[in-house]
Amino acid sequence: MTSAVTVVVVSATQPSGRLEESVTGEGFELRRVNRVPDESVATAVVQALSDSTSEFIAVVESDGWMSPHAGDAIRQYLSANPSVDVLYADGAAVGRRGRTTSVARPDYSPERLRCQFYWGDLVIYRRSVFESLGGLDSTVPGAELYDLALRSTAVAHSIEHLALPVFTRPSAAIRPLNYQELESTRVALERHLAATGGGTVRSVGADGVHDTRRSVKGEPLISIVIPSRGIHSMVDGRTRCYLIDAAQSIMDLSTYRNFEIVVALDSVAEPAVVTELADIVGDQLRIVEWTRPFNFSEKVNAGVLHSRGEFVLLLNDDVRVLDEDWLESLLALAQLPGAGMSGGLLYYEDDTIQHAGHGYFEGDASHIGLDAQRTDPGPLEGYRVEREVSGVTAACAMMPRSVYLEVGGLSNLLPGNFNDVDLCMKVTWRGYPIYWTPHAELYHFESKTRDASVHAFEVDVAWGRWGFRMHDPRYWPYPHNRPPS
Repeated sequence: MTSAVTVVVVSATQPSGRLEESVTGEGFELRRVNRVPDESVATAVVQALSDSTSEFIAVVESDGWMSPHAGDAIRQYLSANPSVDVLYADGAAVGRRGRTTSVARPDYSPERLRCQFYWGDLVIYRRSVFESLGGLDSTVPGAELYDLALRSTAVAHSIEHLALPVFTRPSAAIRPLNYQELESTRVALERHLAATGGGTVRSVGADGVHDTRRSVKGEPLISIVIPSRGIHSMVDGRTRCYLIDAAQSIMDLSTYRNFEIVVALDSVAEPAVVTELADIVGDQLRIVEWTRPFNFSEKVNAGVLHSRGEFVLLLNDDVRVLDEDWLESLLALAQLPGAGMSGGLLYYEDDTIQHAGHGYFEGDASHIGLDAQRTDPGPLEGYRVEREVSGVTAACAMMPRSVYLEVGGLSNLLPGNFNDVDLCMKVTWRGYPIYWTPHAELYHFESKTRDASVHAFEVDVAWGRWGFRMHDPRYWPYPHNRPPS
C-alpha cells in the first residue's frame, strides 16, 4: 500500500469545503491552517505536521481542489516509482465563464525553475527531503513554497512530473505578487543562484516570470562560424548582401568582444564583398575558401576546423543581431556544467517567431513558437524564460568546441536540411543538455540565400537515425494537446 500523503492547506479565506471533499481515498489526509496576520506560514505548517507520520507532504496555498481521480493517480505513480523525492503535476484552471482548461507543464527543467515557479499548486515532497531542508523558511514570507522548490533541487535525487491534471484552481485565485512577495522571491532566487553556480536577478515579475541570468565565466574566445556564398542579391527591389548585414550587426551591437568571425566562403564570392567584410570585421576575421559543391554541413565543419575558439557559434549569414548581450546570454548557458548547446530566439522579417527551440512530437520535428506573434508569451510563458529544450536551430547555436568535435559536428549526409536536428539528437544522446534563451534575439531571413527544397534522402537519413526519439516530452511536453503552431 502507498504511504500516506499529508496535504497541509494554508488559507486566509473561509474554506469552501471543496478541497476537503476532493481529498478523499486511502492514503491521504488533509490538515487546514488558517493564515493569521503576522504569523509565519512556516511555523503554522510545523504545528500542523507535529503529529503527522506520513511519508509525503504537500503544502497548498490555493483555494482550489483536487481533480477527480487525482488521488488515485498520485498513489499509483508513487507506488510505481518508489524513488521519487518530489512530485508535481499538470493542473487545470476554471475561467470566469466556468470553462476548465488543462495546464500542461514540462518535465523537470532546472534552469526554467529559476525563471518561474512552473511546478504549480500541488507539489508533493518526500518527508525526509522536506525535513532535511528544514521545511518552509520564514525569512522569505510570501515565497516560502517557491523557495522550498528551489532548495529541494540540491538534495532531491528524483524530481518527477505527473502528466495529468491533478489540481484545479479558480481564475480568481490567480493574483499578482505583492511587494513583500516580490522581495522575498528576489532573496530566494539570489540564494539559489549563488548556490548553483552563480548568476544575477535582473528583475522579479509580479506575474511570476523572473529575469535571472547565469554569469559568464572568464572571457573565452568564441568562434562565430558563418557559411556563405558572399554575393549580393536583389531583395524587395534593392541589392543586398546578407553576410555584410550580419557582420555589421555583430560588430556594432555585441558587448562581448573576444570573438573571431570565421567565414566559410564560396569561391564565387564577390571581391567587393570580401573587401567590405574585411573593413567591417578587421583582424577578427578569418576566411576559409570553399571550392566544393554545396553541402551546408561539410562547409560548416570546415569552418569549425579552421577556428580557434573554446566555444563555436554556428550562425547563418541571413541573420541580424538585435541584443547587445546576445553572446553573453548564449555563452553563460553553454558554460553550464555538462552543457552541450545553447540557442536563441529568432524572428522572421515580419516579426513573427521562427524559432523558440526545437519540438519533437509524434515522430515529427518543428520549431517551437513557429509563426506566433513576437509579443506572444507562449504556453505557460515559455517564450519568455530560459529553459532546457530538445534542440535548437543551427542558424544560431553555440557549443563547447570539445562537444562539437566529440559528436562529429554536422553530418555530411545531410547537406541542406535536418542537419541541426541530427546534431541536437547526437548531443542529447551523449547526455549533454541543450538550453534556450529569449535574451539572444535575432532576425532570421530564412533560406534567402540558398535552395530551401527538402530531398527525400535527407528525411530518410534523419528519421532513419532518430525517428524512435521524435517524441521527447522531457522539456516541452504536449500531453493533452498538439504543439502550438
